[in-house]
Amino acid sequence: MRILRVLGFLLISSCFTLSLKANDLIKDKSPDGKFALRIVNEEDWEAAIIEVRTKKKVMDLETYGSYTKEAQLVWSKDSKRVAHFEPDRRGGMTHIYFRSGSKFQEVQFPYADIPECDAPAKQDGDEYLKTLEYSVAPVRWLKSGALVLAVFNQWLMKSGNSPECSETVTIAFDANRKASVESVKDKKLERE
Repeated sequence: MRILRVLGFLLISSCFTLSLKANDLIKDKSPDGKFALRIVNEEDWEAAIIEVRTKKKVMDLETYGSYTKEAQLVWSKDSKRVAHFEPDRRGGMTHIYFRSGSKFQEVQFPYADIPECDAPAKQDGDEYLKTLEYSVAPVRWLKSGALVLAVFNQWLMKSGNSPECSETVTIAFDANRKASVESVKDKKLERE
């Protein structure tokens, strides 16, 4: 009887160890239920858009080490467009894809057109040292087909203060899927 308990314990613990190593997560399903984000950590972190029914990988996504587990997909209601947030150690970026059938095509993101909050100017003997965080994260798709993004900046000053700025940016797409900045709102600079 004791041997059976020991064997049972070893079997259960080995299964638990295997499941910890696999670290397989499926989330952020498309509204039509056909696609989702799959994050796997075997030897390295990987992220992909998969077909839900078959678990087949449709498209690999950009990843940044252990931050990959915080990745997300934000789908349009018709499941024809998706924004992928790729987190990294100092914020993260957004990639945009349009779907045709079961294929996804990346759209050039207009990062250069997003007006960044300027780093705080030298003030009262304080100086800008470096950017602590810069993040462009998808929030939601609008009925018009535009994408709303949350942009966040935070800096480190020589004094140790870390002022931050946040803004809401809306990206529109033309008939050729070319992205452009439609509007910028809520530009707020907060000083500590």
